[in-house]
Amino acid sequence: MGKSSRRRRLLLSFQHYVILRDLISPPEDYEVYSQLLLSDLVLCFRILNTRYLSARTRIPKSGNLHLAWHYAQSPQDLDRFVQMLRVTPDTFQHLLNLINDHPIFVSHSNNSQTPVETQLAVLLYRAGRYGNGSSVPDVAPIRKPTTGEREVEKCWVEAETGCPSMRDGWLTGDGTLVVLYQKPGKDGEAYFSRKMNYALNVLVSFLLLLISCEVDVFAGH
Repeated sequence: MGKSSRRRRLLLSFQHYVILRDLISPPEDYEVYSQLLLSDLVLCFRILNTRYLSARTRIPKSGNLHLAWHYAQSPQDLDRFVQMLRVTPDTFQHLLNLINDHPIFVSHSNNSQTPVETQLAVLLYRAGRYGNGSSVPDVAPIRKPTTGEREVEKCWVEAETGCPSMRDGWLTGDGTLVVLYQKPGKDGEAYFSRKMNYALNVLVSFLLLLISCEVDVFAGH
């Protein structure tokens, strides 16, 4: 038997309540019973026709890992922190304390390193995901660029390329399959691609301002 919905469970609980109420304290007369029956039917109707049974909370949107620090400050958002970084805020802080003073994070060049907490967050985010998989909690916090931000990027592309028709290519991506010599020994089935071979999918994404290029390698499908 499949799991019943929250709406159905709530409706069954209310029906049980009505039965117990009438058994323990039956209505005194027909008029009282009619009023109770009417109110019960109205409540059942509302349970069946209310789209959201729980209060809806607006999810902060940003599109980057700095949302994790916001989630860590709010008890009701701790599940979102774990969804993003796969550890609790306390575990994250403990790991950060262990590695924060390591010499590998000290840069002697003119280019300063990214903060250690950001590097750790990136590692945990990437290690907690496999390939191009996604889910509703992963997609929900992403904020799309505003109309003004899009226009700024389009103008930059047009100015850099000198080709007005390229202005809409400000955010692009492409990929290809790299065929493997043989089926991998570990989780080999995951690498079986739509082209009937075992391959890695290399995806190149050009991000805002086209000054950074993200390359993802994952099992081909």
